[in-house]
Amino acid sequence: MLANHHDQTTLWVLGSNGWMPSDGRQTCCFLLEIAGELVLLDAGTGVANLSLVPQVPARHDRLHVLLSHYHLDHVAGLMYLKRFASHMRVDVYGPGRPVYERSTKDYLEDVLQPAVYSSGAHGFAYEVHYHDYGGADFMAGQLAVGVRPQRHSAPSFELRLGDELVYATDTSFDASAWANVAPAEVLLHECWQVGQGDPRHTSIEALTNGLPQDRFGRVLLIHQNPAWTAADRTQVGRTALAHGFELATDGMRVDLVHGL
Repeated sequence: MLANHHDQTTLWVLGSNGWMPSDGRQTCCFLLEIAGELVLLDAGTGVANLSLVPQVPARHDRLHVLLSHYHLDHVAGLMYLKRFASHMRVDVYGPGRPVYERSTKDYLEDVLQPAVYSSGAHGFAYEVHYHDYGGADFMAGQLAVGVRPQRHSAPSFELRLGDELVYATDTSFDASAWANVAPAEVLLHECWQVGQGDPRHTSIEALTNGLPQDRFGRVLLIHQNPAWTAADRTQVGRTALAHGFELATDGMRVDLVHGL
């Protein structure tokens, strides 16, 4: 049964942290009901927060998992899907060849090998399929997914779902790459640092100085750093608010009504 009318998209923030869970925040995972499809953007420990909305996976028989890259904080939650997807076909899309030396299936079979996870890489759902998108735009069911390379310690990709949502995590920020970006209703963008310094990641300083926020209806800051002090979080929150950005929180729901 379809979750909602096709002209409405619903986004749930299941995991807003990077690296490790902390202070009630799980690692990157975002659930979408969009154009009749059910989608997870990355599969960090936030997959466990599907327990907050169990009715959503229950009313679908297929799930698309779109991976930006393979770092453990973005794939560890695949093993939790067994609780929610035992009745589903799950299609997992990762960068794979030729941008990586091996396929998505190869990497995740290593991570979820039976010696580590008893159900293995094919046992967390009724049916599991792995796909490489190879750094190019692709289709997830009936949903067109736009792909753009990012700068990170390993190949990482920004994912775009029409004019509704852009997902950009685990990336350094290059203002020139965003100068002519197409508008979208929601941008999920990582915010890892207070000030610039780590060339693999994005700071609130870089975002406020270089992101054309008028292209986006809402900007939600994700992949937050669990090493932030209380003072860091306060500073980032105040800076974000002053520029019309929001610090995402686990359990946040966003309804979009314009459709693709």
